[in-house]
Amino acid sequence: MLANHLFVRLLRDRFAAPARIVITVSDTHFGDFRHNLGMVPGPAWRSPDVLVRAGAFPEPDTTAAGRTAYSTSKLAALHLVHEYARRLRAGIDAVAYNSGFVPGTGLARNADPVSRFAMRRVLSALTLTPLATSRSAAGRCLADVVLGTTRAPTGSYVDRARVDRSSRESYDPQRAAELWSAAERFTAGHAPRTDAR
Repeated sequence: MLANHLFVRLLRDRFAAPARIVITVSDTHFGDFRHNLGMVPGPAWRSPDVLVRAGAFPEPDTTAAGRTAYSTSKLAALHLVHEYARRLRAGIDAVAYNSGFVPGTGLARNADPVSRFAMRRVLSALTLTPLATSRSAAGRCLADVVLGTTRAPTGSYVDRARVDRSSRESYDPQRAAELWSAAERFTAGHAPRTDAR
């Protein structure tokens, strides 16, 4: 999330309308069985000053803590997309894109051998169902969002190929504003110097 924000911050003065910022998110931010089949714990929101620290979640060396950090970071990315939609000038759109579950990526690269095997060999069969997306289909949908083929107004959440609603929790304007302020503070040391020659 901070890398996304730093990138947007560094380019903010160079955007020329019409422009579109697309940030990849995940339906794990919903935190329910329907959206992630119980594979990833839901987000556990805390103050941005806590979330930015290593060990922000209980038992930080566990897979569960890593997955909770993942879903929480995707919720944070949605908060920022909503805040970009409020703060960026007209014609500079910010859109969140969710590819859905895409087996065959590096998501399980640090998991145990059984989980890695299941991700590569067993769960890849889910791409034949609505429960998962193939890598090529995810790439096509992302390209459509970036190019504007999938029409999505600023602040939208695009779930694969269609605009949808993100979680109720993701629309909290106070949390989004707090996260924006924290992200600005955390990335301030990396902003370009205006007096550089």
